[in-house]
Amino acid sequence: MLSWLAILALILFTLYLLDRAWKTAAIWRFLRQPAPPPPQIWPALSLVQPVTRGPNDLRAVLSIRAQNPYPGPFEQILVFDAQDAASQAVCAAVMAQFPAWQPKIVRVDTPGGMAMKPVKQLAGLREASAPLLCFIDDDILLRPVTLASLVAHLQPGVGAVFGLACYTNWRNLWSGLMSAFVNANALLNYIPLTFLSDPYTITGHLYAFRRADFEAIGGLNGMEARLDDDHELARRVMRAGLRNRQTPALYDVDNQLDRRAFFDQMKRWFIFPRECMLPGIPPRVALLTYATSLPNLLPGLTLLLAPFHPLAAAALAACLLVFYLGYFWGERRWLKHSAPAWVWPLLLWVALIQPLHALALLFAPATVRWRGQQIRIKAGGQYEIQS
Repeated sequence: MLSWLAILALILFTLYLLDRAWKTAAIWRFLRQPAPPPPQIWPALSLVQPVTRGPNDLRAVLSIRAQNPYPGPFEQILVFDAQDAASQAVCAAVMAQFPAWQPKIVRVDTPGGMAMKPVKQLAGLREASAPLLCFIDDDILLRPVTLASLVAHLQPGVGAVFGLACYTNWRNLWSGLMSAFVNANALLNYIPLTFLSDPYTITGHLYAFRRADFEAIGGLNGMEARLDDDHELARRVMRAGLRNRQTPALYDVDNQLDRRAFFDQMKRWFIFPRECMLPGIPPRVALLTYATSLPNLLPGLTLLLAPFHPLAAAALAACLLVFYLGYFWGERRWLKHSAPAWVWPLLLWVALIQPLHALALLFAPATVRWRGQQIRIKAGGQYEIQS
């Protein structure tokens, strides 16, 4: 007769398999949907790009943007901290390399020398003139069709559109671990939820609005004192009776991390939603969010049982097989990007330990570090810079 440990391990594996099966089917259906017809005349687009000094490869990011083939009129606005001479020098070098690229340059002078992202976005907006507005982070490597895909999905009734991240930095252990974590989870966490509920937040890496809709919902008014600009924008879109739309527009993220930056970023990613997003969403939607996220814990729970029964060890091996197959299918079939072979062992950490780490972070103090600043997050999205 099977012991209760073996039965529990088999139940955990079965639940994990069923979860991965329906999520895989949802991804397949979502990413095989026909693309919306392109506009007969592509509208002009303003790309607002806050830049904050950091370890990321800004030259590579700007070089790609200097050559981006958006099919309509296109202006780019770069917003720097006034004291950030190094980033401005990189921009000047790229402009010299690509003389046809002439972005508008905005400098923000802030006490302490480093403005938060919403402050830079507001400064950039004052220079934007196009009927479409797009906001992008400074570690995003645009694929050639990304902006056109976003714009095509701005259909009637849609307020905001955003895309899907593929992390591509494998230059060191911690950057590779973050890339593996995101690429293993992004498709599975974001896309299936769209079949259960309209998106209640937007991904702040890259998103776009019609200017008329953006201004009608209040834009970034009042965002200077908030850190949850992407969550708050999504709430404003829904209050206006419009929809936030997850699109299949893929973009690459070149996120350079050392050990401390890795753990700082993981903490931000779970503290921000806990403090700024989850308290304001309907209970049904919160329940769906937890229900679609908690199955990530199942391989780690199976690991705890594996030493005590051979069938539990077999269930663990089966969970890992399902995880690895799903990871490689997602990378090769949809993300169109493959991790180097040295990353494969790191996927054990991603499958077994990081979900437990993420769960622990939901109970961590509401203080985070962002590019050298210690920040205390207040309930509702307000913040206080402590150092």
